[in-house]
Amino acid sequence: MAHRLAGAPGGDDRAAVIDIGSNTIHLLVADCSAGPMRQICDRHVRAGLGIAVADGAPLGSERIREVASIVREFAAEARDRHALDVIVFGTHAVRAAPDRAFLIEAIEREAMVAVQVLSPEQEAILCVAGASLGPLPSPPFLCADIGGGSCDLAAVLVSGVCGVVSVSIGSGVLAAQDLGGDPPPASQVDQTAAMLDELFAATGFADQPGFSEMVVTGGAARQLRRQIPVEPSTAALPASALFETVQRLLPASSAGWPCTVSRERAALVRAGGMILRAIMVRWRVSRWRVSPYGAREGALVYRARGLSPDAAAPPAQHILRPRDMEDTSGHPHA
Repeated sequence: MAHRLAGAPGGDDRAAVIDIGSNTIHLLVADCSAGPMRQICDRHVRAGLGIAVADGAPLGSERIREVASIVREFAAEARDRHALDVIVFGTHAVRAAPDRAFLIEAIEREAMVAVQVLSPEQEAILCVAGASLGPLPSPPFLCADIGGGSCDLAAVLVSGVCGVVSVSIGSGVLAAQDLGGDPPPASQVDQTAAMLDELFAATGFADQPGFSEMVVTGGAARQLRRQIPVEPSTAALPASALFETVQRLLPASSAGWPCTVSRERAALVRAGGMILRAIMVRWRVSRWRVSPYGAREGALVYRARGLSPDAAAPPAQHILRPRDMEDTSGHPHA
């Protein structure tokens, strides 16, 4: 759902997306007219909502006020930048919050926007739509969105998205609960790896035992990719590049990493890397790439089609046509 502004100047078709995620609250403003999507503003605020609700706890009135204030500020910035539409959606942490109705009411009252709570299926499908703005492998392939509180996987065939599974494990919660320390203790790493292997072993797609290639979205994956000095950043890499990088980063202090990050971010990278490693082993992935795009860009792709994010169809409806996935030019699809 979107809040539309009448007669605003700026780009021919400028829109904004505010993504209330488990790790961060993110604002993206972009021009979405014909040709490549042009980013105007991309910024985020760390919120830690995923860990706040990880054990079924409510967000609470103070955190709700903080989130509503951030969204209000982002919505005002989007309007100042002449966005014609302001699309706001929440993902895993909002879905999981027992008091999400109070959160949504506070945001809608203070920021004057409508909030859409995405289902895991909608989130995964929007990630595929966003990734379609960049290079994609030939189907079949796996699209994995590594979020802060959940991991959403989409099986993509020539006919489109044929199945979605969501696993309630994400980089933010895993980092906070299991991977403390810089580096974390080796015994804890081994225990976490075994837990992830068991978790994904119980997850699957009908008639899809494996995928040769995988496209990954999410901030933790992008941070992990920066630790691998290979260009271009969207190039497909062998599985060994991920296995070797994760094995190197897990026991090393973040101060000695190829690309310096904070201790907090290093924990997210380690967690994201371990999740990706477990996925690649489970589905026998031999090549992978990280997309610079995700659900936010996917929401703008849907908007270009005259649809809101809540129109993301069930997999059986094959929301991506073959021609959508074969275009690797980096242009949005009509």
